[in-house]
Amino acid sequence: PAIGTAFSRSRRRFNARADHEPTTAVAAMPPAARSAARTSSLYASPPDRIAIIGTGVIGASWAALFAARGFDVVGMVRNEHEAKLFAAAASEAWVRLRARGIAREAAPTRIRHVFSIEECCAGAVYVQESVPENLRLKQQVVAQIDAACPRGVLIGTSSSFLSASLISLSCAVDPSRVVTVHPSLPAWDNFVEVFSSEPSHVARLVDLLDCQLGMDVVPLGRESHGHVLNAMLLSLATTSALLIRSGVCSAAEADRAASHMGKLMYAGGGGSANYVGLIGGGKLDGVVAIATDGYTNVPLGMLGSAVTAVFGHGLLGRALLWLLQLLHAPLSLLEGWLHPMRAIQTYFLSPCLDEYRRLGGGDALCHRILQRVIALDSADNLPPLSD
Repeated sequence: PAIGTAFSRSRRRFNARADHEPTTAVAAMPPAARSAARTSSLYASPPDRIAIIGTGVIGASWAALFAARGFDVVGMVRNEHEAKLFAAAASEAWVRLRARGIAREAAPTRIRHVFSIEECCAGAVYVQESVPENLRLKQQVVAQIDAACPRGVLIGTSSSFLSASLISLSCAVDPSRVVTVHPSLPAWDNFVEVFSSEPSHVARLVDLLDCQLGMDVVPLGRESHGHVLNAMLLSLATTSALLIRSGVCSAAEADRAASHMGKLMYAGGGGSANYVGLIGGGKLDGVVAIATDGYTNVPLGMLGSAVTAVFGHGLLGRALLWLLQLLHAPLSLLEGWLHPMRAIQTYFLSPCLDEYRRLGGGDALCHRILQRVIALDSADNLPPLSD
């Protein structure tokens, strides 16, 4: 029911002037107020202009999304071949946006291209950079954008892992306006994470990305490698690859495990409700105890698996397993608050308890999660992935 509201357009227009004062920090609003801020209306005429530098899959998806929301979009390409690739990628993204109910016209008519950064940035109220993940290239491109744009125009970088601080080192005009604006896949999903050391920049980004594009904006507290989304994705991808290559499971089996984990994560709105509510029984002590056991046994489990893989189940292998168990015994004998891992897990998991309580906690929350699981289980309208 909330999808139509979440993707509707705001009455307010994004203003990239240096003296712009955002009317509200939408990220701090309660859900009802956030929904009320996204009321359908046409943008003032003429529409604001968005510059797209880097017109691959991500850049073209950004272009299609901005155009679908009523902005005039200009992409910078280096030659006619890139122009054709840009148009094709934007059209492909547009098809997905139409299927999701975001784009309404049959084709993207608000997107055009130019052949220089200066021409692309002229008159733009916001610039989105999405060139390949190469530090030197990003620094060169962003420095040119910085030189071409008037002061006050924010420059968002879609960098997957590199920080905006690194990327903006070569900027001579205003390095602080280079901000992290990292999406998942704009044509497929509405998630985006943003970071700036300037609170006013964050408020303006929320005003643009949340209120006018209908995206789910996560403002980050500080810079981090991979931000949030890619850091978690990298961890999952690395673990999956190791499990597959070490013979624990096949790629299909790893995908099945990840799909079930994803279902519970989606049903619980993320990890906190699952960790504390479903696994920990609604108590921090419960999930801490399980996490403590799990992390305490990591060295024993990993080394034990390695011993079995190398030496098999014969006498030598069994003898080494007994030795590992003996060496691990002192740590496993520690109980309760004497266990050093317990204090570590309590520290890291306490914010999850706070989020669990914010969601309401208790049996009522678990019941809502169960209803969401049932809905996902019964989603027989989902098409199969294989033929």
